[in-house]
Amino acid sequence: MDGNGRWAHNKHESRQYGHKIGSSKVYDVYKICTDLGCKSATFFAMSSENMQRDNDETEFISQLLVSSIEKHFLDLLENKIKFKVIGDTSSLSNDIKQLINTTEQATKNFTEFKMYIAYNYGGQWDILNAVNLALSNNDSITHDTLSNYLSTENDFPDLIVRTGGYKRLSNFMLWQAVYSELEFLDILWPDISRRDIELIFEQYTATKRNFGIVK
Repeated sequence: MDGNGRWAHNKHESRQYGHKIGSSKVYDVYKICTDLGCKSATFFAMSSENMQRDNDETEFISQLLVSSIEKHFLDLLENKIKFKVIGDTSSLSNDIKQLINTTEQATKNFTEFKMYIAYNYGGQWDILNAVNLALSNNDSITHDTLSNYLSTENDFPDLIVRTGGYKRLSNFMLWQAVYSELEFLDILWPDISRRDIELIFEQYTATKRNFGIVK
């Protein structure tokens, strides 16, 4: 979800304002995706590298995470959406971690729809964390065991979309993205519309995916 800061700068507003507007788009975009047939979506809210930004900015984004969960808690329950925050949440306050845990526990049995928020997440962190979890359980390191220990629970993305104009993954789901279709948009995240998402999905469904196999 790239471009919140640049969007705000273009409007002569603060970066915090851009993050606030960007955060307010997340659930609406998720619902558009489910309307179009998508069952699972992950929103990259904060990367491992983003955590090196000014403390005021990272703290503001963590509070946006809180307000978003509180605002949409009943929506998650009513629509039977499994909610999970992936990433290293150890730096968050106990209150925030408790809120996340409460929401995850309340929705853990839902299976049809999934909504992940990647916070302090990095693909390299995810792989290392999965290896350490496997070793701690005396499991051998194989493709299947590693995939199962990843924070996404063996749920690999078919499609990865990045707004903001940059054409790189920026440490997002490096293991899981092995055969993901990639879409890079010049649109800044706060400006993304339903029509933009419809066009992305139309292009994706028209793509023949062979996964390296000649058919």
